[in-house]
Amino acid sequence: MKNPNRISLTILFIFLVYFANSQTNRFIYDVEYKKDSLSTVTTKENYHLDISQSEINYYTRDFFIADSLIINNIPFPKEMKLNTSNIISHKKGSNNFQEYDLLENTILNLKSTDSQIWKLTEEKKKIKDLTLQKATTNWGGRNWIAWFTQEIPFQEGPYKFHGLPGLIIELEDDKGNYKFSLVKSQNLKIDYKNQFLEMSKNMSVPVTWEKYKNTKLSYYESPINFIRNGIGSSNSSDFFLNDGTKVNSTNMREVNENLRKNIKKFNNPIEINKAIKYP
Repeated sequence: MKNPNRISLTILFIFLVYFANSQTNRFIYDVEYKKDSLSTVTTKENYHLDISQSEINYYTRDFFIADSLIINNIPFPKEMKLNTSNIISHKKGSNNFQEYDLLENTILNLKSTDSQIWKLTEEKKKIKDLTLQKATTNWGGRNWIAWFTQEIPFQEGPYKFHGLPGLIIELEDDKGNYKFSLVKSQNLKIDYKNQFLEMSKNMSVPVTWEKYKNTKLSYYESPINFIRNGIGSSNSSDFFLNDGTKVNSTNMREVNENLRKNIKKFNNPIEINKAIKYP
C-alpha cells in the first residue's frame, strides 16, 4: 500500500472550476484487503469511483483496461479476471444502490438501500495541502474509520460509503481487513461510458436477497455445472472459464473442487454481515 503522505500530486491541484466543467470526475483508490479473514495475506487492487452529472459507478480498474484494449484492438492479458468483480452504482444524492455480481456468465443485479450514520470527530490531519477530518461509523458488520476532506465537494467514497460533507480520502476497518486510499484523480471532459459496465448492466438478472443467496449457494454446490448451464455447454464439450482456464473431462473434477474451496475460503466481503454461509 502506498504511503498516504505520497498521495498523487494531481489531487492537490483540483479546483472547483475543474469540477464544474468536468462531465466525469474520476477518483482512483488503492484497495488492500484480505480475501480470507483468517489469513495475514492481503490483495491489492485499484478501483475507480466515477462521478458523473447524474450517476456514480464504482468498479475495478480491470474494466477500464478491458474497455481501452477493445477500443485499441489489443488482446486481453491472461491474468485479467473480470468474472470476479462487482460493480456498484447509484444515482447522485440517492441511497438506493444497484450491485452487479459477476458469476462467470451470469450477472446478478441486487438492489439495496444503504447509508451510514457517521460520527464526526474534531481530529484532523494534513496530507500535503489537503486537510482531512476523521469520522467513524459501524456499518456492514464492521467498525470503520474514514478521513474525508471538504476541499473536494463530493459526498461520496469507495464502494457504498457516502454521506460525509466531502470526499472520503482514506477508509479502513478496525480489524485490518479492508483499507482504501485515494491515490489519483482525473477530470474528464466527457460523460465517460464503459462498454463492459454497460454490457454487464444490460445482461444482468434482477434478484431479491433470497434469490441472490440461493443462486450463490447453487453456484457453490457445483461451479462447473452452474457455468456450463449458463453457457449452454453439453457434458462432453470443452469450455473456458473467464480467467482462461480450459475445462475438459480430464480436469473437470479438480477444477470444480478448487473453485468450491476458493469460494468457501475467500468469503470475507466488505459487508461481513451479508456473508453467505457455505456448507
